[in-house]
Amino acid sequence: MRVLLILGLCCLSFLCNAQNQVFFTGFFPELSFTKKLANENRINFKIENQHILFNNSDEVEDKFQFKHYRTDIMAFYDYRISPTKSISLGLFHRFQEDEDGNRIIQQFLALKRLRSLRLTHRLRTDQTFTKNDPIEIRLRYRLSLEIPLNGATLDPGEHYLLLSGESIFSNKGNEREIENRLAFSWGKLFLNGQKLEWSIDYRTDGYVQKPFRTRLWAKVGYYFSL
Repeated sequence: MRVLLILGLCCLSFLCNAQNQVFFTGFFPELSFTKKLANENRINFKIENQHILFNNSDEVEDKFQFKHYRTDIMAFYDYRISPTKSISLGLFHRFQEDEDGNRIIQQFLALKRLRSLRLTHRLRTDQTFTKNDPIEIRLRYRLSLEIPLNGATLDPGEHYLLLSGESIFSNKGNEREIENRLAFSWGKLFLNGQKLEWSIDYRTDGYVQKPFRTRLWAKVGYYFSL
């Protein structure tokens, strides 16, 4: 927790002094539930909430605020190709200030074990539908590394680190964009596959469509499965 706090404060100090960019930060809780089926496939439900605490955009009067940004609800069906590979189909609905959005998600995931480490590749495509807006199509690739902190394997009651990086390429109408995401998480595994994670989630976009934008989230997630 101390490492996460120091990292977050360093990022906040740097970003608040940056010029010619939009920056906002806030709190990002999420809850995920996974149900294993008899055929080793899975269904997953997830809800996420984002609340802004600071926003330096010229569009807002009060930079320090507590404002609901968006709520996302997702459902996935995960088909196991092998013990280390799966494909998924997901449905997504977003509640936000302007028009709500709907999304269809396709995903391929591959897990590789490197001694005590778990390396995960995730390739995802999605299509977002919002009223009065063109369809947004995105291609996403994420690489994540899980590191147990109490031995060669992760057992119930033990802690772990999770590092991930993701690049997102999007097309909406005639506008193209690139987004990058970095996350540093500290978690604990409980009995029955339950996990609690605290994270610093750093996101940037506006590389093509200005202005350049950065977002820094203090994230907490609870994940449980049956």
